Amino acid sequence: MRIVGLRTMKRVGWRLTIGAAVAVTIALGGCGEDSESPPPSGPLANALADIGGGANASLGIGWADPSLVRQSGAGTEVIADALGPNAGSVVDAAVQLRRRFGFDPGAAEGLTSVGGSYAFGLRLEGVDGRRLGRALVAAGGEARRVGGVELIRIGDYAVVPDPLLNSGVQGLGAYDAIGGRLIVLAISDRARAALLGRGDRLLDEPTYRAAAACLGDVVAARMVPDKLLISNEQDIDLVAVGVRAEGEVLCVLGGTAERADGIAAALETSLAPDARDPSSGEPLGDSVAAVDVARSTYDGVETVRAEVTLAKGQPPGYLFGTLSRGAVVGMINASPETIRSIGGGGPN
Repeated sequence: MRIVGLRTMKRVGWRLTIGAAVAVTIALGGCGEDSESPPPSGPLANALADIGGGANASLGIGWADPSLVRQSGAGTEVIADALGPNAGSVVDAAVQLRRRFGFDPGAAEGLTSVGGSYAFGLRLEGVDGRRLGRALVAAGGEARRVGGVELIRIGDYAVVPDPLLNSGVQGLGAYDAIGGRLIVLAISDRARAALLGRGDRLLDEPTYRAAAACLGDVVAARMVPDKLLISNEQDIDLVAVGVRAEGEVLCVLGGTAERADGIAAALETSLAPDARDPSSGEPLGDSVAAVDVARSTYDGVETVRAEVTLAKGQPPGYLFGTLSRGAVVGMINASPETIRSIGGGGPN
C-alpha cells in the first residue's frame, strides 16, 4: 500500500489524509502492497455481483435501495439522481405504474441501472412484473422464455412501447425481461443482457470491486467511467459517488499513484467549505461543512476517497449534482490557487 499522510486506519487498509507528512511517504514508500484486500460486502456489492458486462467493462452504474434511502431520510429524488435519466423516469412514474401494472419501483428491494450520461437499462428486484409483461405482449411484443424469465422485444432500439410511454416512462422498454420478482427495462439487447448478469460479473472487475469497497455503506450510488465524464479523459478509470445515512462519499479510482496523489490534494482544497464550485462559482460553504480525504490502494487499484459532511439544510444528493454538472472534473483537477479564485470555470 502506498501511504500519503497519516491520520487514521479504517475500513479498507490505511485510511489517510493528505497533509504536511510528505516525509512519511518517502520514509514508508517501500512498505509494499497488502497481500490481499478484504472483499466488498453489503447491498451495493451484491447488486454488482448480479450485473454482467465484464471483463474490462466500461459501464456507468446507478444503484439505490429504496428502503435504505427512506431510512436515511432522503427522498425519491436521490433515487432518480442515482439511476440517471431514463431510469429515473421509472421512479417518477411510480403512481401510474402501480395503478396500471401493480408494481411500485419505490417498493423494489433494489434498483440498478447501466448506461452513461443516461441509463440504457434498469433492473428492479423484488417486484412482480407479470401484469406489465401481459400488457407488453398485448401491445405487440414478441415473448420467449429463457432461463426462467420471459424476454420481450417490442419495437426497435430506444423505442418506448405505449404501455410504458403512457405511464410516463422515458427511453426504456424496447427490450425487457419479466420474472416473478424481477423486471428489466432496457434500450437494447446488450443492456438487457448486462442487467440479467450475462457475461463476466462486474464485481469481478478490480475497478468496480474497489469502487464498492470505497463507497461502503451507501444507500444510493452512481459510478461513471472516465471516458463518460466529459469528452476528455482524466487519466483515471472511474468516479463513484454515494449517499450515506450521514453524509456523502466521493471515490476516484485508477490511474497512477502520482495521479492519485494529485487528485487527493485537489479534493482536500476543492471540497473545502471555503472553496467555490468549479461549474457555478458559488461558495461551497453553502453545501459542504467539511471534507476528509484519504489515499489507499485496493487490489492494485489506486483509490482516493473523500467523505463529505453536508452543510446544515443541504438536502442529500449534492455529489450526484457535481456529476451531472461536470463540476467533479474541475474538483479532481483544480489547484489550490484556481479553486479559490474561479467564478465558474468548470468543464464544459
